[in-house]
Amino acid sequence: MSSRAEPPADDDAVRLGQLLGSAWRTFSRLGQAQFAESRLSAARVRLLLALVAAPSSRMGDLAAQLGVTARALTPITDALESEGLAVRVVDPADRRAFRLRLTEAGTAQAERLGALQAEISDRIFGGLGGPQRRQLARLLTAFLDSAKLDQPGDPC
Repeated sequence: MSSRAEPPADDDAVRLGQLLGSAWRTFSRLGQAQFAESRLSAARVRLLLALVAAPSSRMGDLAAQLGVTARALTPITDALESEGLAVRVVDPADRRAFRLRLTEAGTAQAERLGALQAEISDRIFGGLGGPQRRQLARLLTAFLDSAKLDQPGDPC
């Protein structure tokens, strides 16, 4: 028996959900294994790359963007700070809040992570040609757009 999933019928929404979940678990497992070889946690990678995309972000905004609680973000932030990769800065607009900024070393680490992420993604999607990758991107974008209709905010 083949381990490959059969394509779903157009109206089989449950099967689509199962395939999407299976694809996510596979992607996550393969990606985490590759990052682990470099002694990097998925949470650390996501936080560093989020800071590259949105420098000097508020801690609460980062937590929401990453889909975690602020409490879950604190130990990762503490570790980045203790390693000299990031610093907390009081938000001048709200002195009760903090912004997180990458240091020069943090920026360099994030650049290496971005390159590693590209390499890992190329390996994971290596079995798909350019047209298939573009089609998958269109389908996933359409899925995410339709999923946002029911949910306020962006959980990613």
